[in-house]
Amino acid sequence: MRIGIRRWWCQCYTIPKNSLPSPLYYHTQTKPHSINNTLLKELVQTGQFIQALEYYTKHWNTSNFRPDNYTFPYILKASTQLKDPTLGLLIHNIAIKTGFGSNLFVSNSLILFYGKFGKLEYISYLFDEMPQRNIVTWTAAISALLQNYEYYQAVRFFRDMLVAGIKPNSFTMATILPCFCYMEGSIQIHGFLIKHGFESDVFVLTALIDVYAKCGFIFSAQQVFNEMPERNVVSWNAMILGYNQNGEAGVSLRLFSKMRNSGDIQPDSFSVVTALNSCSSLTALRCGEEIHCYTYKVGVNSTVFVGNGLIDMYGKCGVQENAAQVFYGMQERDVSSWTTLITCYGMHGHGTKAVSLFEEMKQTRSITPNSVTITAVLTACSHSGLVQDGLRYFEAMTNEFDIEPVMKHYACIVDLLGRAGFLEEALRFINKMPIQGDARLWETLLGAATIQGDRTVIGMSATSLIKLQPENAELVIQLANIHANFGLWEDVAKAREMTQSRKISKNRGVSYVMNFKESWPP
Repeated sequence: MRIGIRRWWCQCYTIPKNSLPSPLYYHTQTKPHSINNTLLKELVQTGQFIQALEYYTKHWNTSNFRPDNYTFPYILKASTQLKDPTLGLLIHNIAIKTGFGSNLFVSNSLILFYGKFGKLEYISYLFDEMPQRNIVTWTAAISALLQNYEYYQAVRFFRDMLVAGIKPNSFTMATILPCFCYMEGSIQIHGFLIKHGFESDVFVLTALIDVYAKCGFIFSAQQVFNEMPERNVVSWNAMILGYNQNGEAGVSLRLFSKMRNSGDIQPDSFSVVTALNSCSSLTALRCGEEIHCYTYKVGVNSTVFVGNGLIDMYGKCGVQENAAQVFYGMQERDVSSWTTLITCYGMHGHGTKAVSLFEEMKQTRSITPNSVTITAVLTACSHSGLVQDGLRYFEAMTNEFDIEPVMKHYACIVDLLGRAGFLEEALRFINKMPIQGDARLWETLLGAATIQGDRTVIGMSATSLIKLQPENAELVIQLANIHANFGLWEDVAKAREMTQSRKISKNRGVSYVMNFKESWPP
């Protein structure tokens, strides 16, 4: 009874962000383990991960509190949310010392923890040393492998689980299904689902719809959707997103409208943002405005996720004023909000506005730019000829924001210098790069050099491109055309000889006409 009262007290009492609950809560004579675990659970579930770790560190070795198999999963979850693998390693060590290192419940939590940080070697050792395993163990290991892109190994684990006589549940199937987005076997796994009685499981069938859509089998996804005995909002979202991902934005919007009018299920924030993305693909401003009005009706207009989707839609439809109005009307913004509007300004050549917004973002101090934000502001500077600003922000990446440049950032600087006519500076920049330039970077320089008519840079760029893509026939033909424009017929002949000596040819386009009267059944 006292434990129930304490749980009720935790739910009713709002725990301050910078303090722990009253000491009166801890000084109880009844089942201290359960009470302390209940407190840890409440702290973790309310997002107060630092407070949970502070409380655990302060009390774990006292006479009133000894961690048990329920304590460690809560602490591991807090460490995961804080993105600190060191804390988890220490907790694992304490679990071993206190005799819970082989506990099934604790080991399952450790597998999930190590999976979040890519420690697959630890998972392998832990899995092999476990004296017993259950379906949660196997599912956790499969999930960890999937998170770290080890799709074939995840499927192997799934096969070993079946051989071991462990029957998969719905969660296991929903976990293994995404692997088949990146490898063959989607049809076979569908047959497995039917054979083992999952053909009516909404959770599993929704995951199957997602697999078929990502594999490009949108008609198979639609068939699964049509045959579902019941659907939830996630099922509808998977189907709407599937059409969007397969270039069927119009069908995606029609399905969204059908969902709205069904009366059974109301679209959520994800449904709305997917529909807005379809409007962006079609530059369907009127439709986007209608969905904007609909967000007020269903009460999702104030969410950051929907706000970002509206900014993106208005930006891609060319209405920057509306995008800015949505941005400044948002009660809360995240880094994506700022980045999306910066991208919007840069897309339409308003580099000065993009730079001003970026400076405003820096002054907030509550939002830190990420790699995508830097790409957006560099692109905006490039399209507006703001060379000095672009170079300054590139330098600030590492010095001020502690962001390591990647190839996309280097390509932005090459584009920035190339568009401004500083081709020699662009070449020097490439030569000083700590990583080797890829094909996209050299294509950027080649395009700028072609516009500027610099034969030397054209030759160097083309040579580097051909080394990176020796079998690219389109590239050799493009080079021959560039030489022809300058009247360099000897170089044109060399380019043609190259295609013959390497036996490379351009992919041929094929078209056909279907006679429906002859091929379609009457």
